[in-house]
Amino acid sequence: MMAAVPEAQVSPSKAGKLGFLPRLESLRGIAAVSVVGYHMTSQFTDTYVTGMAPVVMFFVLSGFVLARSLQNNPNPVTFLRHRLFRLFPAAIAVVALLTLLHHQYGFYVGYEGKFDPLNVVLNAIMVRHDINGVMWSMTVECFATPVILLSVWIFQRFGPQPLMVSIAVLFGLSFWGTYVHLLGGVSSLAPLYAFVAGVLLQMRGERTAERLRTAAAWTLSMAAIALLCFCGSQKQTAPIIALETLSSSLLVLLVGFRSSIALFAVLDLRPVRFYGRISYSFYLLHPIGMWLAGRLLDARGLPVLLAISATTIAAVALTTPMAWLSWRYIEKPFIALGRRLATKQPSPASAIESRQQQLLSLAPTSGKDLE
Repeated sequence: MMAAVPEAQVSPSKAGKLGFLPRLESLRGIAAVSVVGYHMTSQFTDTYVTGMAPVVMFFVLSGFVLARSLQNNPNPVTFLRHRLFRLFPAAIAVVALLTLLHHQYGFYVGYEGKFDPLNVVLNAIMVRHDINGVMWSMTVECFATPVILLSVWIFQRFGPQPLMVSIAVLFGLSFWGTYVHLLGGVSSLAPLYAFVAGVLLQMRGERTAERLRTAAAWTLSMAAIALLCFCGSQKQTAPIIALETLSSSLLVLLVGFRSSIALFAVLDLRPVRFYGRISYSFYLLHPIGMWLAGRLLDARGLPVLLAISATTIAAVALTTPMAWLSWRYIEKPFIALGRRLATKQPSPASAIESRQQQLLSLAPTSGKDLE
């Protein structure tokens, strides 16, 4: 039996800071691994299943976690620097790896065979995504970064109503093809409002979750899982993506704020936590794992369900060590570097406090000082 990680569902933090929620990271790991299953399904069946459902989950999680980060430190420069050091190093490394493999062996996993220097740079900075097709979601993540910043700013000044209106407007736009494909390639802005939903969950969701009775929370959890799985097997239309956003939002809300629900104890298991930690690199690298699994394991003669299962397991197994290496030697060092740079730059509040202390030290402290 797998042991659960012996740590709190909300990791400790400095006084006044919102703590890290490790179960949400675990949820991201499950979503990342499930993408492999969705993509393998499309290899063996003539289907419209694309793996959009777990990507929508990523977007809701990003909105939630980044809003939480902005509540801890509202400095936009610090926020953008953290995003830069969080997203770009691993993405640049993966694009560089794919470029090298293509140059040496003709290896290719994207949608277009263009490896000219300009296109490589545009892929590395996630403006384009034809070298590694799954990075379309990272193009949308980068586009959504100012949307998240603006959403938090609007909420803090005007409350939740403008965010609800923006979700409705963006949902309406998701029916318009020109808007959906605005960023080019295979990217889709249809689920852009999922980021705003995540922000709203963080800013207002805790009280809603706490008001739910235990039985209601259980029922909603099961319904959200069932709805997300159902939607993931459907053709990705605007209404289906909206239902994926709804079910993902319910899960994020309950996982984040109702830790007592026993159903979510699986998120504390060590393997699940592990895949949560490496989820970003895993997502970026899984097309390579899928390609290797397809070459090493000839599953064409197997029954379809068995072929999908076997190749998915093989792809996950092959991707995992690559993802761990990327997390350990690229993600972690650059995230740490970003944090070190942040500690060297005092926040506006600390700068004001320091200035006040300097003024107080210069001010007279007794009647004798006034003489």
